[in-house]
Amino acid sequence: MIVMKFGGTSVADAARLHQVATIIEAQPSPRAAVVSAASGVTNMLLDAARAVAVDGGELAAKLVVDIRARHHDVASAISDDQERAAAVAALDQLHAALDDALADVDRAGDLSSLNGDRIVATGEKAMSILLAATLRSRGVPAVHVWSDRVIATDNRHGNARPDRVLTRELAAQEVQPHLDAGLTVVFTGFIGRAPDGATTTLGRGGSDYSATLLAAALGADEVQIWTDVPGVLSADPRQVPEARVVPGISYDEAQELAHFGAKVLHPRTIRPAVSLGIPVRILSTFLPDEPGTLVTRDAPEESVKAVTALNNLLLLTIDVPELEDLAAASAAVFGALHGDRIEVVAASQASSRRRMTYVVDASGHGGCARVKQRMENALEDANVDGDVGCEEDVALVAAVGAGVAAAPQTLSLFLSILGRVGVPVLSTNQQHSNAALTVAVPGKDAARAVLALHDAFIRPQPASSRSRRPRRSDMLAESLRVG
Repeated sequence: MIVMKFGGTSVADAARLHQVATIIEAQPSPRAAVVSAASGVTNMLLDAARAVAVDGGELAAKLVVDIRARHHDVASAISDDQERAAAVAALDQLHAALDDALADVDRAGDLSSLNGDRIVATGEKAMSILLAATLRSRGVPAVHVWSDRVIATDNRHGNARPDRVLTRELAAQEVQPHLDAGLTVVFTGFIGRAPDGATTTLGRGGSDYSATLLAAALGADEVQIWTDVPGVLSADPRQVPEARVVPGISYDEAQELAHFGAKVLHPRTIRPAVSLGIPVRILSTFLPDEPGTLVTRDAPEESVKAVTALNNLLLLTIDVPELEDLAAASAAVFGALHGDRIEVVAASQASSRRRMTYVVDASGHGGCARVKQRMENALEDANVDGDVGCEEDVALVAAVGAGVAAAPQTLSLFLSILGRVGVPVLSTNQQHSNAALTVAVPGKDAARAVLALHDAFIRPQPASSRSRRPRRSDMLAESLRVG
């Protein structure tokens, strides 16, 4: 069985939705498709909800009209009269529910996270209706299933966490019978159900996460993430024009790349697939004949696969006068960072063991002035003497690949390359078991560092090695072997 996920740019309008339908038809059954909202619709829904909450009813009404028009434009391209009429009727019911949710926000004068999830889910639900109807109009038996009937979560609206055991049970009840009947299931990404039955959302990267959660619940043979890029790239093409598609990476490498700034996969996406060894393939809706990137348990080779940079970070240093104060200082700092929801991207300890260095993502937290004061207050509350240093506009540059962190020569070459191009290193981190080697550098030097490291570690792909995508049956056979 294959689970396919299609992002917002892939389902942005009627023409692209028909292109998605063509891709789905080429896949062997049983199969399920997970869809995002059409590109831009989620933001429009959020803007409408926020406008209503602050007495901006006129703006909200205009946005709702625009959202309805986008959905009805797609519906108008459904060729079968009966399917088109049924889709329009279902959309009208969905839009009426949106009006009710916005009215609840208006009455409350505040946008709760619960109502926010109800409203935002409209985009995915509409697209599932439209894609299922489009498939049926093309002669493909299909049904839409909303994931707030299947993906069980806790009640943390806006960033819910799934209950995988209950999700498996619900998938067996709500999805498997349709697959057994030979239907293509069109599933909503991004949303789930709280214990009380309310709609939740899974947070950033939630649609991809939905696909791997569903695949794990159904025991799928492969997950395909169809997006607007042809696979995982060896670098950001805006920084490295010679960046190329990486044909194969491991789960660990994929998670490291996502952690260090690559945008193709969110770090959570891979986790449900890891436990069952389900291959994940990254493909482009706009270049469907390209082979993409296959993500599997084992790395195809031990080498640097990609170089990436995570920007807009802070470099915090905590110095304590006595070694015995370090543990208390670290506990106070980590507690304060956690309390402020500031992500620790990397941490290291000086050889003297009296200095800890933290690279943190504190965007939206007021920069060094606020974060440094917050850390000083935390140390004072813990009765620990310590000096806090902070540097802004820091980037963490990572070379990702199985085995690279275990090879001493890699770090030596890494640092010598940066020295050769004049990029100062603020801190470095190498651990034997990691799939990434990282250094912190000034943000203004990050692009230059990535370009130099890519040129040194990743050779341009020879033109003769480019090949067209293998047949679908061969791809599935390959996935079954590696899975």
